[in-house]
Amino acid sequence: MNIELEHPIWLLCEIAQVRRSSYYRYKNKPVKKDTELEEKIIQIYNKSNKRAGYRTITLLLKNNYNLIVNHKKVYRIMKENNISSIVRKKFRKHKGEAEIRENLLNRDFTASKPGEKFVTDITYIPTQRTMTYLCTIIDLFNNEPVAWNISDSQDKSLSIDTIKKLSQKFDLTDSIIHSDQGVHYTNHDYVELLSKLKVKQSMSRKGNCWDNAKAESFFSHYKCETIYLMSKKIKDLNDVRQITEEYMDYYINYRPQKKLGGVPPSLYKKICTTA
Repeated sequence: MNIELEHPIWLLCEIAQVRRSSYYRYKNKPVKKDTELEEKIIQIYNKSNKRAGYRTITLLLKNNYNLIVNHKKVYRIMKENNISSIVRKKFRKHKGEAEIRENLLNRDFTASKPGEKFVTDITYIPTQRTMTYLCTIIDLFNNEPVAWNISDSQDKSLSIDTIKKLSQKFDLTDSIIHSDQGVHYTNHDYVELLSKLKVKQSMSRKGNCWDNAKAESFFSHYKCETIYLMSKKIKDLNDVRQITEEYMDYYINYRPQKKLGGVPPSLYKKICTTA
């Protein structure tokens, strides 16, 4: 017997403590027609150990079941079931966004005064919990790391925030800041920031790491003298920050450099600027 025929709807809703509008919305909800397709999508998703995204599942429906389904429909069904690929999305560089600049530095890694020329780059540091990223800017006058930023995200703020730190230490008008052609340095927000600071932006030729050799050399020393010695002990982002701060202090104030006459960067700068 249908209880709705025996009692008024308003009374049933009051007893169940639901609104009548909710009841009628449920009552009028169309019956799902894609139950079989939905089951196949969930089956493929689970069989892939949650790796498959909607594009992959669309192809597998065609290959395994000879079902031609629009990828948008697969995406909708996955969204309704609150499932998605656990594989991290690739960091893509979209056409039209990259703003490439001339190689002004041209491998001239010398500078006559502090703040005249800088090189910058980004390296990755694996930890037990996540991947971390270090962006560093080096003053070519004395090979000193003058600004750096560490993050567990490799979005464009990594390079932008490092430039902002640098701008607090130097008047960057007419300074040269050199980098590779990575997306962190060719995106519009980064390029616009350098323009506002009146910086001369320089970039390596595509695929030529030697054009940014000073930055590459610093990261080689940094990793050999810290990360590679204790990689199994680095647990998380906080560990990387602590290790990096300690190394920067050592590199700037204590580590002698042959090209600086056997003195550390801070002492070389002091000698040259007070002479």
